This record gives sequence, C-alpha cells and structure tokens, in this order.
Amino acid sequence: MITKSLKSFVLTGIISSGLAFSADAAQPQTIEGFSHPESVFVNKNEVYVSNLGEKLDPMGKDNDGFISKLDKSGKVVELKWIENLNAPKGMNVIGNILYVVDIDTLKGFDVVSKKEVLNIPVQGAVFLNDIVVLDNNTLLVSDTGTGIIHKFDVAKKKYETFTKLDSQYGGPNGLMLDSKKKALIVVGYDPAGKQKGSVVSIDLKTKKATKITEPLGALDGIVVAKNGDLLVSDWGENLQGVIYRIDSKGGVSKIDVEIMGGPADMYSDGENLWIPRMVDKKITKITLP
Repeated sequence: MITKSLKSFVLTGIISSGLAFSADAAQPQTIEGFSHPESVFVNKNEVYVSNLGEKLDPMGKDNDGFISKLDKSGKVVELKWIENLNAPKGMNVIGNILYVVDIDTLKGFDVVSKKEVLNIPVQGAVFLNDIVVLDNNTLLVSDTGTGIIHKFDVAKKKYETFTKLDSQYGGPNGLMLDSKKKALIVVGYDPAGKQKGSVVSIDLKTKKATKITEPLGALDGIVVAKNGDLLVSDWGENLQGVIYRIDSKGGVSKIDVEIMGGPADMYSDGENLWIPRMVDKKITKITLP
C-alpha cells in the first residue's frame, strides 16, 4: 500500500525484478466496481474489502472510504457496508468484531450491527497498514511510515511498541504469523522509494529479525500457498504488479497471473487467493496456487 507522497513515484515505476515466471496455472475471476480497494479479509462465508475512496489517496482524511461486503462466490452483497471512513486498509477479526486500520487509528466494528465499538488513535502514527491477531485480546499492527509494529490490547484499549523494523528492509507493510505462531513474517516497502523491500521473519520472543529474501521490490501483501510456500505481492515497475512465490530455501519465482495495477493486501481462504488491485479498482480471485 503506497503513501500519498509516493503516488507520483509509483505511477512512474518502482522496482524491476527480472525473474522468470513459474508454471502455476490460474483462471482468474474479476470482480469490479470498487474504489481503490486496498485489503481483502475473509471471515467464514463473508468477504470484506476496504476501499480508499474516489481518489488514490491513502493518506486523505476525506471521509469517503468504506468497507464492502461480498459472499465467497464474489457477489457484492453491500458495496458500502461500512461508510464514513477515511482510507481504510488492513483488517482482521476477533469474535464478532472486525478491526480495521484507518490511517492513524485502529477501529473495531460489530459485524452484526455494524456499530463502531473501538476507536484508538495512535500517537505519531503515519501510515497504519496491516493487522494480525496474536490472541483473543492482542493485535499486531504495522506502520509503514514509521517502521514501528504496534501491539494492541483491545480489551484494555491500550497499545505499545512491539518492535521497529530496521529501515534496510523497508517499512513494515503486510504481516503474517508463521504456522506455529513463533514468528511474524513481514514484507517491506520503502516509503522513500529509494530501495527494494525484503521479506523478513521476526521472532515473537526475542524480536530478532532474520532476512528471508534479498530485496525484491515494493512489497505489499503476504499469504501462504497450498504447499507452504510464501506468496508475496509486489507493485512492480510501471504498475506491472506481480505475485512472487518464495519456497522454503528462499527461491523466488512468479506465479502465472496477469499483470496487475497495484496488487495490495491479498488474502487466502485456503482455497482461493483474493487480490485487491488498488489502481485497477478490481479484485482478482484465483485458485490458491
């Protein structure tokens, strides 16, 4: 997910990878009608999509952002299911509460009533981006602009710094817990646009960061493939966005899908990969490779 200050940078091209395509086959389903979708989250049979709004302005406090609700077939149930947000991005769920970051604030909404039940402004936050759930009371939230990963206690409505990612890896963008919940996997995006972001593993106890890949690009979302490989979205060069596959040895290839404008915070429901194409204003749904 890009910052407002980087919009012109992204539109003139970001990172070139030059890697060969893998042999993965995918027949995509395209779902249209969104307003710069940034993130997808699937909760049981419901699919939520965060939309920045009419402008490609992820930092704009313009009150035109919203969350869409779909079913798992891709049918839009309610385009503006939750309205009057600014530029909502990453989402996650604990119980009946959908949590979403909105620039510098963590918000929570009851999925039945749609009522806002949590609102925690984060002092000094620049660009809150993605959310993972540690336990029934705890969230980790990335701030790509400051490099900080925050730890929220939603029961006490408090937060603290979990760790700060070294700038050599890029600002923390997409987050994912490993299968044993012993490490946080982070993909980097350099807010200054001067270097490529890497994929990094952070030990949850020691906070030590270990590089999984060399610098790859303007990285955004991360999920797990069916065989356990990592899948990572990259905005690419000249809006030629791609999805990388990273195997257990750190080998990198690309999955065989069409070039995308702004592949952002994608989601795997175990069978399908949902990819928000922020610049294209579309969602692409493919069989999970």
